[in-house]
Amino acid sequence: MGATVVIPDTDTLAVPGEEVRRTVQVRNTGTVVDRFELDVLGEAKDWIAVEPAQVNVFPDQSVEVRLVFTPPRSPDLPAGEVVYGLRVMSHEDIEGSVVEESTVTVGAFTDHGVTLLPTTRRARLSGRFNAIVDNRGNAPLRAQLFASDPDAKLDFAFRYDEVEVAHGKSAVVPLKVKPKARMWRGPDAPLPFQVLCVDEADEADETEQTADGALVQAAIVSDGVAKFALAVAAAVAALLALWFFVLQPSVESEARKQVAAATGQDPDAPGAGGGAGAGKGGGATAGAGEPGAAAGAGTSAGTGGSDQSRFPALGGPAGGTGGEDGTGGEDGADGEDDSGGKGGEDAKSGQDGTGRGGIAGQVRAVDFRIPVDAEKSDAFVTARFTVPEDQTYYVTDIMFENTSGDMGVLRLQRGDSVLRAMSLDTFRDRDDHYAEPIEFGPGTDVVLAVRCDMPGGLTTGTAASCTPAAFFSARAVTTRS
Repeated sequence: MGATVVIPDTDTLAVPGEEVRRTVQVRNTGTVVDRFELDVLGEAKDWIAVEPAQVNVFPDQSVEVRLVFTPPRSPDLPAGEVVYGLRVMSHEDIEGSVVEESTVTVGAFTDHGVTLLPTTRRARLSGRFNAIVDNRGNAPLRAQLFASDPDAKLDFAFRYDEVEVAHGKSAVVPLKVKPKARMWRGPDAPLPFQVLCVDEADEADETEQTADGALVQAAIVSDGVAKFALAVAAAVAALLALWFFVLQPSVESEARKQVAAATGQDPDAPGAGGGAGAGKGGGATAGAGEPGAAAGAGTSAGTGGSDQSRFPALGGPAGGTGGEDGTGGEDGADGEDDSGGKGGEDAKSGQDGTGRGGIAGQVRAVDFRIPVDAEKSDAFVTARFTVPEDQTYYVTDIMFENTSGDMGVLRLQRGDSVLRAMSLDTFRDRDDHYAEPIEFGPGTDVVLAVRCDMPGGLTTGTAASCTPAAFFSARAVTTRS
């Protein structure tokens, strides 16, 4: 007893969004009238129905039922064969129930779209957009992308102009849009354009999709920058005028008054300042003697001492040399007082007044490099350079090196005193310059300390140790003996 099911061998093609019917024979192989309940098993059970769902069949007789295929038009149902099972349940003979398997072919359909993000972008030289291709069909989509503007003022560059998208998925294609001509000044100019997406499988091009966008071209030199540049130029011109016409004459006048006050002469009197060595360092005295002494008039100003403001170990500003012809007062009257002659000599040598400091030693340029090799650890590893005992180093430039991209902490120390601390992962090459030099005295250690957290950083991660270094440029000043 039981039932048999006969499903036609012909292939069933079900087009998404449409209805297809097939006839199935159900036969009663039992000896009594039986009632059969029919349903569908498998992934296709939601869109395959049986009409009618129940039938009464006499013994050794057959009835026809219809399978109704209504696949949804959705990318979730891919094109291709789908296996399903038709189950026939017997009320009279449970063991005589059967399940007959068969297949149905789901047809392919195409549905795609293209979207441009952002739709509008403001740029001076070029703008970047993203063309998003959506495949809403149930089969893979191979599409081509094109772009054009009505005024032919733009150049377009897709990262790739052909894209394949799986069913129900999206693909992002970067697009660079560049104006053909630059705009130096003027208001913003909108330049509209259109992106076209074509399905390669559609020979008739009936499924073209478009997306509209616009590049707003901005001037390279904005009005704000131009106004700022004009304001800066006007301010610089005003400062130059203030210096040349107001401040510089006042400074020169004040300098003459100070020199006259130091020599005891009237700044407006003829021959004032005779024999004065007006050095820049200020080491000058007047060569004026007692009455009867003839003060010689110096014909040239003394040269100023070297500016040692950046290197205090030189002992302050060096005294200037006196004027070349500053021999005032060598012939004192009746030889009673030769102070006038001595004054001229002091003015020429620059050893009087504030010029007694002089240069204590030579200054020369030096450089040195400190490399560090530190294994991964929580402790700091140090490398050092010791300044010679008879010299003082004034460091003006430091080039920090981290060529391997290590991660950790780097310290610059004067002995045990930490001067600077920085993270290694913030630089590969770092060039620091100092308006005020860093002083390292005689015998002082210039120390580079490293805590290695990750050799090679995130780029390689295979290095054995951290290998930063630092190159120093300095001035070496020889100390007093």
